[in-house]
Amino acid sequence: MQTPARRFRVLLLSALGTGVAAVPLALWYLSSEGVSLTLHLVLAITLAIVLSLLLAAGLMGLVFFSAESGHDQRVADENAAHEPEVWRDSPID
Repeated sequence: MQTPARRFRVLLLSALGTGVAAVPLALWYLSSEGVSLTLHLVLAITLAIVLSLLLAAGLMGLVFFSAESGHDQRVADENAAHEPEVWRDSPID
């Protein structure tokens, strides 16, 4: 079984790989539509695609990492100790 940290790294690396694979496809599409590919446009497209995917994967990965590593449960237990009527596991009826 993989640790949460390893899963997080795998998620980030897969997002990076997807971004690297998507950049040539986006540039090919733009050039096939007749857009002039200047250096600034290529850099902007590359950074936009790769950084957007890394940001999305990073934030989603942190949500899963926090839940799987037990951080969320420790915070919920601490909050339940201070405000038991607000923090409970069962839904409010």
